[in-house]
Amino acid sequence: MLTLILIIPLFMACGGDDGPANTNASNFEFVWDSIDQHYSYFDIKGVDWDQIRTEYEAQITENLTTTELRDILTDMIFELEDSHTGIRTNSGFHFFQGYRGETDNSPLNVGRYVSNHTVNTDRLVIGDIIDKNVKYIGLSSLSGSADHEQNDPLYNSINSIPGYDGLIIDLRNNGGGNDAIARRFVQELVDRTRTFRLFRFRDGVERTSFTPWADDRLEPFNSIEYSKPIVLLTNRYVVSSAEGFTLMLKALPNVTQLGDTTAGSTGNPGIFEMPNGWELFVSRWQVTDTDGNYVEGNGIAPDEVVWISEADRDAGRDTILEAAIARFD
Repeated sequence: MLTLILIIPLFMACGGDDGPANTNASNFEFVWDSIDQHYSYFDIKGVDWDQIRTEYEAQITENLTTTELRDILTDMIFELEDSHTGIRTNSGFHFFQGYRGETDNSPLNVGRYVSNHTVNTDRLVIGDIIDKNVKYIGLSSLSGSADHEQNDPLYNSINSIPGYDGLIIDLRNNGGGNDAIARRFVQELVDRTRTFRLFRFRDGVERTSFTPWADDRLEPFNSIEYSKPIVLLTNRYVVSSAEGFTLMLKALPNVTQLGDTTAGSTGNPGIFEMPNGWELFVSRWQVTDTDGNYVEGNGIAPDEVVWISEADRDAGRDTILEAAIARFD
């Protein structure tokens, strides 16, 4: 399940004593209305939300079981094909997962290429590419705090980067998390203020009502101003805040992205409490790259497409990482 950490504070709309009664009809109405009033991607999804209401409302009766109600609501929400809009019930999260690719291009065989580890955990791998003066950082999650603590191995790794001829940052299978962790890391690599994306928020009951577009910028912070080559590795499992991380890195002139296109999932959802106590997540913003290309539904394409075949994977090869290493020959 992808991790959902928001860039700005959440707001809640609670059922409570003054809210609607807890009926199947009221829960359906709450979900449809909340999405109608707050969802940000109607203009690019091409769905007829009014027609969807007619189709799914006809299925709502008061004798539905909890599971049946959940399934109808999630089927309706999945019409949006948005992995940040969904519900959390007592049985867990229920979100669209359509961004999965034809091949996972996962970093399963990285261990054959990296030695001299300073960190080697499920979340973070830091080491040296064998027989190269190239540093490898593999990060599979942005969960946790962005506080700059002296014992944080990700931030501490930056101090050694100037001594290397290049850097490989592997974000494959990174399901997102705290956007501030990515920002804090890249701020130490950036040479000057750089815009890395544009964003705007849904603002008003009209589906086309938005705040003005705003620049999202990186500001140098204790920057090492590293100008040597950086190669970024991505696949279809780079989701949400990890896609923000990708855009941050691509704002640097010395970064090349290899692998597969990212997931295309950027909703920054608000959370609303339903009458029955479930939580509804609704995407509230739109994001583009600096050229105005939407990330939602499209992903961030690499500069060079490289895949791992099943045969290479089974043979222990990581052809995406090999392509990155070859750039330092």
